This record gives sequence, C-alpha cells and structure tokens, in this order.
Amino acid sequence: MASNAAVLMFGGVDTTEGMILNTVRHLLGDREALTAVRDRRDLLPNAIEESLRLEPAVASVDRYATRDVELADAHIQRGDLVVVSLAGANRDPAVFADPDRFDVYRANARLNVAFAHGSHYCLGARLARTETAIAIARLLDRLPGLHLDPRHPIAPRGLVFRKPPVLQVCWTAAH
Repeated sequence: MASNAAVLMFGGVDTTEGMILNTVRHLLGDREALTAVRDRRDLLPNAIEESLRLEPAVASVDRYATRDVELADAHIQRGDLVVVSLAGANRDPAVFADPDRFDVYRANARLNVAFAHGSHYCLGARLARTETAIAIARLLDRLPGLHLDPRHPIAPRGLVFRKPPVLQVCWTAAH
C-alpha cells in the first residue's frame, strides 16, 4: 500500500510538472503553433497530446517479462527486465509522419503512449491532461506576450523523467 501511495504521489507531481513545462516549451518555441492555439483554443488538447508524443514526461518504463518470448533476434526469458521506451514508440515513423516535428494539427497525436498502455495505463492520465490544459490556457490568457528567452536555450533533461530543469521566459506586456 505504501509503495502504491508513493507512486501516485511522485507520479502525480513530477510528471505533471514535466508535462506542463514540456508543453509550454513546445508552444513558445514554435510561433506558428502558438498563434494557432491562441486563435483556436480547440487546438489546445491536441497540442498537449502532440507535446506528450514528442517529449513525454516519462521516457521509459520498466517491465518484467511474464513468459519467454522471441522478439526480432532477442530471446527474452520470463522474469527478465524489459525497458520500454515510450519516447521511442511515440516517434515511430510507421505511426507518426514526420515524427520529430511538433504539429498541433497532427490528426493521430492522441495515439501517443506517454501514459503507457493496457493494464499499465496511468491512473492519473485524465487528471494530468486536465491540469495541463488549465495551466496552459491560463498562461495563454494571462500572459499573451510570453516567449522563450533566446539567451537561455533549454532542452529537457533526465534519462527517465524528462523536463527542462528551468524554463526561462520573457514577457512583453500588451500596450
């Protein structure tokens, strides 16, 4: 019980923070996408999904094989640790055309596996999406002159949990 509570607590804070930071970074880093989402707020959920696809807050998950299996040229035995790259799956060119591009219009962005899949699907996915949508909408509404500080380029860090360590921005007040 304690370990499940720790997972929920950790997952509900650090990963949602990463999701928000990554989405802000993607939007502020792409003027056309930002303008599109500002002009058409109905694009915001898809922009969030696209950000999740391009840079999930959790890049990989550990699983243990429940049976022996051959996968390509690899033999995986029951009990073996298998590291699943959610980030890699989200950039599969067989699923996502031009997978390294942030595209708020991407029709299949929701096919991302940022929250895993099946019985391991994240229980907090809906809450994280809701929190992110509210945070981004408020940011866009209240700080329309917000942009990335070009003096401080940023990139997500972390092997498993991916987010910018800091997001330096500038704000130009409307006149």
